[in-house]
Amino acid sequence: MINTSIYSRYWRQELSPKLIWLEPEHFESAKEISDRNLSETHQWKIYLNALALLGFEEWLRERIPDVKINRDNCSIFKSDSANVIDVVYNLSLGGFNLCLITVDNLIDDFVTVPKEVINYPKMIAHFYVLIEVLEEEEKLNINGFLRYDKLVKYCQSINLEAQSDSCYQLPLSWFDPEVNNLLLYSCFLSPDAIPLPSIAEVNHTDIQTISQTTSIVKKALVNVSSWWLGVFEEGWQSTKDILKTLDNNYAWGSARSKSVDYHCGAKKLDFGLLLNGQALALVINVKRLEDNEVDVLVQVIPYNESPGNEEYLPSGLKLKVTLNPSTSESESQEVTARKADNIIQLEFSEILGRQFKVEVGFQGAVITEEFLL
Repeated sequence: MINTSIYSRYWRQELSPKLIWLEPEHFESAKEISDRNLSETHQWKIYLNALALLGFEEWLRERIPDVKINRDNCSIFKSDSANVIDVVYNLSLGGFNLCLITVDNLIDDFVTVPKEVINYPKMIAHFYVLIEVLEEEEKLNINGFLRYDKLVKYCQSINLEAQSDSCYQLPLSWFDPEVNNLLLYSCFLSPDAIPLPSIAEVNHTDIQTISQTTSIVKKALVNVSSWWLGVFEEGWQSTKDILKTLDNNYAWGSARSKSVDYHCGAKKLDFGLLLNGQALALVINVKRLEDNEVDVLVQVIPYNESPGNEEYLPSGLKLKVTLNPSTSESESQEVTARKADNIIQLEFSEILGRQFKVEVGFQGAVITEEFLL
């Protein structure tokens, strides 16, 4: 476990925050923004958030004028978001999503962040920027920033859990105090280099009219590492949640036993008329090992919500796993269901940051999911 007190002392010694002086027009605009919100209990926080946003935007424009700033979807301009979440999220900088974490007095060794901006795909940011708003002194301090992929790694290392108020306490030592790195990332790094959980819009193929040609249903890349934070993309569920409603389903017995030591996610697969409406489930079990390795067990089992339904897989159903797809290091393994099989599975170990592809096929139809560890 990280000794946060030691790290925080070091962090404070090394930190040289970027100072931004606030101008009269910043205060006027911030007041206009806060006055739009009818909730008096939130107006002060919205006012401070607006000061942080306005000063930070000006600082960005002075240093990287060629990088576009887009606030069209910024939470502070949406009353339903501004009144609920005490941060500024959905600020876009050159294709990156930013979340501004604002405090009016940075005295603790940690900063409190609502769990929504870490757990919910619509609110998650590539970068979390820590800004101290010193309203009476008419200035801001940009104290550091935190990349989402680093945040996930740190949370895994200490098994970080939300507090009773549904917030996370992030140690200050996690934030990079060299704010110029944020400018470099926004200019020269691709947003794809920091994958975020996404709500995938599925490009459906009509499986019910399959002939001899192969039909493929592709999904967006699934960030498995976010499962340690309890974050699942649309369509995926924790097997712990599914098992609450499937206590008497024999086919889920293996998934149940794995869920004790593994973080497990499951997704319903539907081959339509090919299986006479029978649904299947793709289950991914992941467990952290030493040296940044991850043990992965991929399973396909019947997805039966009602007792007494078919608990066997269709004979000939194929499961294929490809490690490092579309690279020279690509390698695959495959298994086929036999008569009366109620589960097929493949297991492998790989290091964090690698990708793998899972294909489930039956009679020429293939459903594909791609993952990032």
